[in-house]
Amino acid sequence: MPEAKAPGRGGDGPGADLHAVRALDAATAAGLTPGELQDLLKGRLATDLVPPWPGEDPDTYADRAAGELMVLYLGADGHDPSRPR
Repeated sequence: MPEAKAPGRGGDGPGADLHAVRALDAATAAGLTPGELQDLLKGRLATDLVPPWPGEDPDTYADRAAGELMVLYLGADGHDPSRPR
C-alpha cells in the first residue's frame, strides 16, 4: 500500500516533488500549521499555487514559496487564493 502524503506533497516528477516538499517544510518553519496548509492548498500542490521559476533551485524556491503561501493564507479570509478577487 503506498504511503499517504502530507497535503501538497505530490508532484509529477522528482523535481516537482522536491520543490513541493521544501516549500511545505519552509512554510511550517515559518509558522503555518499542517491544517492551515491543507485548508489553503485544498488538495493542490504548493507548486500549483506558487509555481517555481525556470531553473530555480529547491531551497531558493522554498523560501520564496513559504513567503507567498503565508501572504495567501493571511489574505484569504475564506477566499479561494487561486481565484482573483
